[in-house]
Parts: sequence; C-alpha cells; structure tokens
Amino acid sequence: MTKRILLATAAFVAALFCASAQQYDIMQQLQDHPEYLDGTDYLCPTGPVALTPAPEGYKAFYLSHYGRHGARYAWQSDLYDKIHKKLQKGLDADNLTELGKDFRERFEKLYPDVRYRVGDLSRKGWQQQHDLAARMYANFPEIFPDGAKVRAWTSTSTRCVMTMSSFCLGLKEQNPKLDIFEYFGKYYLPAILPQDKSNPFRDENFKETAPSFDETWEQYIARTIDSKAILARIFKDPDQTVKEKDQWDLVSYLYFLANGMKSLDTDIEFYDIFTPEERVNLWKIDNFQFYWYAWKTHLGYRSILDDIIAKADDRIAHGCTGADLRFGHDYTIMPLFMLLDVDGLGHDVQKADDLPIWCQLHKVPMGANIHFVFYKSENSPKILFKVLLNGQEARLPIETANWPYYDWETFKDAYKK
Repeated sequence: MTKRILLATAAFVAALFCASAQQYDIMQQLQDHPEYLDGTDYLCPTGPVALTPAPEGYKAFYLSHYGRHGARYAWQSDLYDKIHKKLQKGLDADNLTELGKDFRERFEKLYPDVRYRVGDLSRKGWQQQHDLAARMYANFPEIFPDGAKVRAWTSTSTRCVMTMSSFCLGLKEQNPKLDIFEYFGKYYLPAILPQDKSNPFRDENFKETAPSFDETWEQYIARTIDSKAILARIFKDPDQTVKEKDQWDLVSYLYFLANGMKSLDTDIEFYDIFTPEERVNLWKIDNFQFYWYAWKTHLGYRSILDDIIAKADDRIAHGCTGADLRFGHDYTIMPLFMLLDVDGLGHDVQKADDLPIWCQLHKVPMGANIHFVFYKSENSPKILFKVLLNGQEARLPIETANWPYYDWETFKDAYKK
C-alpha cells in the first residue's frame, strides 16, 4: 500500500509543474520526496552529511544549537479520543463505509497504545536525538575534547526535557569525559520560548508583522479542500456522524494522525483516505496556518538570537570549547528561522498561493535543528562561523567571500536590533 500511495502522490505532484522556477523547485522536491508532505511530522534525517572543509588555518571550537524535540505522539490533547468516538458513533449507527470499517479496525489496533501518550516523546524520538548528537560529534570532534563544557536548556515540556536528556546522553556516549550540565525552569525561557505564556519575562510589546495577504485561514481552507468528500469515504452519511461545522476539525485530525505514524513503532498507515491531490492541499493548508502564526510573531523571538550572540561572545572571549544547546518546539524554531532569514525563510510572502515556495514545513521536522559552528585561527583575530539547518550548510542574507563561512562581527552588525 505504501508504494502505491507514494507513486500516486509523486505522479500528482509531477502534474503540478509551474512556470516559476521557484515553484517548480518545491514541486520537484515533493515529487522526489513525498515524505515532505508529512510537514512538521516529517522526521529530520540523522545520517551523515557532506560539509565544506574549514578555511586554511581555522579550526572549529564552539557550537551553538537550537533544536526541536524529537518524534512524538500526537500533540492535540483529544486527537486519539475524538477519532475513536467518531468511529464508534459511526459503527453504532451502521454509518461506516467498507473503507471506514477497515480504517476503524486499523485505528482500534493502535488506540490502546496511544490514547494516554498524547504529546509524549516516542521511542523513535529518543533514538533520533541520540543519533543527531552522534552526528554532531562525528562532524566536529575538535569541539568536544575531554572536559569541554556542554550546557543545555529546555522548555518545560516533558518531551523537550526527554529530548535534551537523550541528546546529552548521546554526546556523553561519544566522550564520557565531557562536562555536561542540563538546565530546566522558567528562568531560562527567554532563550527557549520567548512568547510562551508561562515565560515571566515575556515581551508583549514587540512589533507584530501582519501577513501581506488578506485571505484568512478559514477562507483558504474553504477553497482548498472538500472536507465532506474526505469524510464520505469513512461515513456513509458524514452529516449524520459529524456536524458540518466540525467536519474540517475532524479532517485535520485525520491528516495529523496519518502523518504522525512514522514517529511511532508501527507499520499501520492511514493515508488511503486521502487522494494524492488532497494530501498536497492539506499540506498547503498546514503551511498557511503555520506561516500566519510564525510571521505575525517572529519579531517576538529576538531574545533567542540575543542569547545565541551573548553566549557565543562569552565563549570567544574565554576561548572555551564545547556547545550550548537549546531545546524547544516547531512554533518557536520557525520564527527564529524567519528572524534570521536563513535559506530565505524570512521572505515576506505576498500571496497565499506562494506560501508553498517560502514556508516549507519539512524544514521544521521532528528533531529540526540549527547549528552555529564557530571557527578560530592562530593566524587571525577574525572569528568565522557557518550555519547548519537540519545538518545542511545554509545561507544567510549577508555578504561573504567564502560561503558557507561568515564573519562573526559582520553577522552581529547585520542583526543588530
């Protein structure tokens, strides 16, 4: 079933070729990687990557990191229960189609294992962080000699705490003599979740940046997806089981259920209730919602960047090797990407239909991460750094004669408040 679905999705995406080179680029990516349609449920790759050697005479000595938690169970508190209850209601009223009955049978096999694990880090998420830590060490062993200081901070979410612990354990396995300490608490939230309501230092006076297009999320949904058509594959009469005003909510839950299966230890799938076109359109809707929130609030995440700069300057001043690690969520790391305009993610999108070009949610997958890797030389006072986005060398909107390496002082001048 998986192969047929991926081939059908790839075939549909191929048909969406657009004249614009940028539009073609994302559609080509989706054709080559249908798994990107899982959006923020896509699992960040943990395998080796090819990196550009450091400039002559330079050696890596410090790394600053912000990462999203690893793979998890569904985050919506009622997702599993709501789907369970709607399917049971349909069964009791003899309102399930044959596909609906099959869907329910698959779901009920899963339900006892997931119903009390909403938001929890999964086993795959734990292993993912171990693997990401091992890759970091393998890429930059010179940053982690015996005694190197590794300091880590996390949001107050349990899955983030476990993510931090798994990552730090992964580093410790690579070198047991690292000096690692993990921090936790509201005091550290300005560098982790600046706009979280639990942050006692929250800046409520930042300048909001309204999207340049006027279309609302509700309007975009209405013209992009037919929720009733999807539910009609499960329920003989969708209106009998799900009120019309609630149909989109249930479809969105079914979408996130299907996308989240790769985070769990199961081979059960739920993609077959969507056509390839609907999967792409649901991905577009998710991009819309995510962009609208992140763009509106991204200037409120400046304190993360301030923390990155302050801690880097302190390490540079004292010549300390090691790393500073931060662990949070997708709704925080995307505004940070926008603030940095890394790989063009800070683009002010003018039309909702252009969102797939600029806001691609596979860039904030489970385990998403950004690294600032710092280099110094005995022959020059200039500090260089490069940015890795999910392990890949990334671009910033500042000049450099030696990409992917940038001058640290030039960066600070460019990103002053």
